[in-house]
Order: sequence, then structure tokens, then C-alpha cells
Amino acid sequence: MDRTDVVLGSSAVHPRIARQRTELVLSQPFFGALALRLNVREDPSAKTFWVDGETLGYNPTYMESLSDLEVRGVVAHEVLHVANGHCWRQGARDPDRWNDACDYAINPIVLSSGMVLPKGALVDPRYTGKSAEEIYGLLTQEAKEKQQQPPHQNQQPQNQQPQQQPQPGPQDQQQPNGGQVPKPGGQSGTAPGQSPADQPAKPGSFGEVRPFNGPDKPVKEAEWKVAVTQAAKAAAMRGKLPGDLQAMAGEAVRPVVDWRAVLHRFAQQSSPSDYSFAAPNRRYLHLGFYLPSLHTPAIGDAVFVRDSSGSVFDETQAQFDAEILAVFHSLKPARLIVMDCDTRVTQVQIFERGDSPEIKPVRGGGGTAFVDPFNRVAEDGMNPAFLVYLTDMVGRFPTVAPHYPVLWASTTPLTRARKAPFGETMEVIC
Repeated sequence: MDRTDVVLGSSAVHPRIARQRTELVLSQPFFGALALRLNVREDPSAKTFWVDGETLGYNPTYMESLSDLEVRGVVAHEVLHVANGHCWRQGARDPDRWNDACDYAINPIVLSSGMVLPKGALVDPRYTGKSAEEIYGLLTQEAKEKQQQPPHQNQQPQNQQPQQQPQPGPQDQQQPNGGQVPKPGGQSGTAPGQSPADQPAKPGSFGEVRPFNGPDKPVKEAEWKVAVTQAAKAAAMRGKLPGDLQAMAGEAVRPVVDWRAVLHRFAQQSSPSDYSFAAPNRRYLHLGFYLPSLHTPAIGDAVFVRDSSGSVFDETQAQFDAEILAVFHSLKPARLIVMDCDTRVTQVQIFERGDSPEIKPVRGGGGTAFVDPFNRVAEDGMNPAFLVYLTDMVGRFPTVAPHYPVLWASTTPLTRARKAPFGETMEVIC
């Protein structure tokens, strides 16, 4: 197919993408303004489309398999990846699963904005309204549970088609070399010897979110947050900012606080320390000055409670356990007490100062209520310097606040989490 490139500055933009960006500027100004921030690059080595926070890449052969409305929807889809910060937040997560989680998070927003996505777009009502991190945790937990099932339970019935797997058509006929003729959109199998670009994307995938690897990542992330805010305001002034987009824009620019730093700050502040003349400051004795030194007595019990109802995923539990041990080794409390609780306390582990604790896996299952750990503290004569409760915040809270500091470590984003009647709350998204 013959085509001419439209030149914008130093970038050559495929005319189909240029037209759809223009349509977005006119009809969907939020998407349009942000799409203009991305460089556009033809990339035959890619399977479909991709975005990394700076560049929108596309495979021209794949794009020709899409209608104009689908191209517009895919461009909007890739824009939302960057607007939501997906290019900055992947970290050490599995790239494929992270990409799926991000797609589940943004596809409903693209569709609710009246746009069209290619067939098989990843949409699941279970994930609607959740962040990519939450969905990634759900997908990880589901994959782990599937692996733990007996082999016969992992196998699909012969008469059941895999979800989102297209029905075979004439273009899917087996070739003599054992491969398949690729279908438009990259939904078929892969023949031996094909290059990565020739290998079709898995069902439901029409784009890829890649991490931004430039040296100016913090600057780029901050610039995009400003751009998202400005685009949302401009679209709202024109009356073209749907509620889903408005909520997404607010969430995307919300400051992200490292929960680990909050946990350690909370634990430190809950530890008694003061200046005392009982142990003078030796640094100044040779000068004849008798000055007090900072005195930090052994604090009481460091109490951590883990929600064992099954609503907090294993990966989050493991990362939280690591921080429990870090707090124990840095603060050296009198005792480390780790309780598990669903509706009742199901397990109590107690480690003395100087121990080398190995925290056992979470034990429990069922509903959620937060009352019993606080009762157990009083009944067993514990002396908490503080209590930290890891939970999704869905359950019955105590009616009376305890005399010691409490930190609720919420695995639900604070914008949607239930408000605790006492204590401080931090967001734990792993």
C-alpha cells in the first residue's frame, strides 16, 4: 500500500495515525492533547503497538489489519498507559502480567469513552475501577492458585474453548511446516524460524506498555502528571471529560508514598527516646562538659497483625513480612508479636529480643473482623509500643480506640478504602 508520511517537526507520522490523532483532538480532547506529546515511530520489529512514556511505536503491517476506529482506540489506549503512569511503575514485576493488568485497568475507560478496540480486548468486570497494581496482585494470586490445583483441575474440558481464543477460520489452516498463516491482528500460532516481529501477539493483546528507561525518569513522570492535569481541565471546560476519565485523572496524579518509609517512620516515632544525664555524652567529657546523651530504652512489644482471610495476597504478605523483620532488627523491641486473624486470631508468633525470627506463613481463611487481636493484646498482658494491621480494610472494626498507636496498612487504595475509626492509615500497594 502506497502512503506518504506527514512530517511534524522531525517526526514522520503515518497518515492514518495523524488523522486519528486529529480526530481525538476534536472529539476526545483529553486523549488528543496527550497523544500529541508522544513521538510516533514505525517499528517493524514490534508485534503490534507499544508505548514507553516518550514514543508510540507501531508495526505497520499490524496497523493495516485494523479499521480507522480501532486505530483511534489503540492510540487512546496507549495514551492511557502513560497517563496512568504504567511506564514508570512496573518495577520488578513480570512484564507480560503487568501488561495484562494495565490493559484490564484502562480498557473499560477507553470503551466507556465511546471508542472502539480490536476484538478480544482484555475486559473483566472483576477488575473495573482497580489499579494496575491491584489487578497484578489478583492475576498473580490466581496464577499461583491454578498451579497448586491438581493436574486434572488445570485441564480445560475438551468441549470448552479458552477465554478470548478466536475460532479457527480459513486463514488458520495448518501449513506443511507446522506453522499457521497469521491472522490480521496477530491471533494465530507461530511457525518455526519466524522473527519476533512475525510472532503474533497473544489473544487480547494489541499493544505493549514498556518501562521508560531514560535518565530523566522523575522529570518525565512529573511532566506527564502536569500534562494529565492540564488535559483534564481543558477537556472539562469543553464539557468532554466523562466521569471515568475524571476519576482516572485524579488518581493518576495522586502522589505515591512509599509505604515502607511510612511504616519505619511510624515505628520510630512510637519508640520512646529522650535525653538523660544517667549516661553522659562521652563526646564532650574531655572538654569538661557534662551533657546528657540520647537515651533510648528498650521499647515494648512490636505487634503486627496479618489479615488471614485470603483478601491479602501472598506476594504482599511476603513483602510485609520482610519489613516486619527490618523493623524488629532496627528497633530491637522487647518482643516481636505477629498475629494472624480472619474473624478470630488464628496464629500467634512471639519472638524475644535477640532472636533470629523466621515468620511462618499466614494461617486462616474465611471472613474478616478486626476486634479479636485487640482483645488478645489485653487478655494476654502484651505491652505494645505500637500495633500495625495489614488488611484490605473490609471488616468489623473495634468500637474503642486502644491506648497505644495503631497503623492500618491498607491493601485497598485510600481513595476507596473504608476509614478506620482510630489510628493512622497508609496504603500498601506492592
